[in-house]
Amino acid sequence: MNNKIKILLIIVIATVGALLIYYHFDNEPKEEKNINKFSTEYTLLEQDNVFTYVSIDDAIKTLSSESGIVFFCTPESIWCQNYALYLNQAAKENGIDEIKYLDIKEYRQLNTIKYEKIVELLDSYIYQDDLNNKKIFMPDLSFVKNGNIVAHDNETSLVQSDVKIEDYWTNDKINEFKNKIREYVLLMNENDTEISKEVN
Repeated sequence: MNNKIKILLIIVIATVGALLIYYHFDNEPKEEKNINKFSTEYTLLEQDNVFTYVSIDDAIKTLSSESGIVFFCTPESIWCQNYALYLNQAAKENGIDEIKYLDIKEYRQLNTIKYEKIVELLDSYIYQDDLNNKKIFMPDLSFVKNGNIVAHDNETSLVQSDVKIEDYWTNDKINEFKNKIREYVLLMNENDTEISKEVN
């Protein structure tokens, strides 16, 4: 066997080995392109909505160092479906044109390193599961200002299974929720308003 064939074999074996290692350790769910198909997954909403799909890396970056609203949910949950509906309405009523959305369910099931990072970032806002491990229950919503979570909401994430959704989301409850979101928006924009006054 000449040297060229040996070198070629070594390259092939190294490549196959690298691919095997990559697919073995890279157990993060494959993310879809950032195409807003939100209304096809969340069927109570119209196409004109405020939700933008982001990667888990984008979500981590916002929670740790940027500003924005981050929403974790899954379309498989009827509670997420209704929460998203009223959140979209509240956002539009308060001039919010983007909420960053990520379906966190598969990451949570796999308990990936990046999921654990989000759990760490949300540590003081989230609940424990039956094994006393912190866990992101959905819906989960964070208002972030320069990497600081100024408001957090996971209303309905722990609602008992025997509660009917139509009994929970009464008109009073919807109005109460929208008022809460309005307060969160004000909190997130508070520093901007103060800076604007100082500049003027």
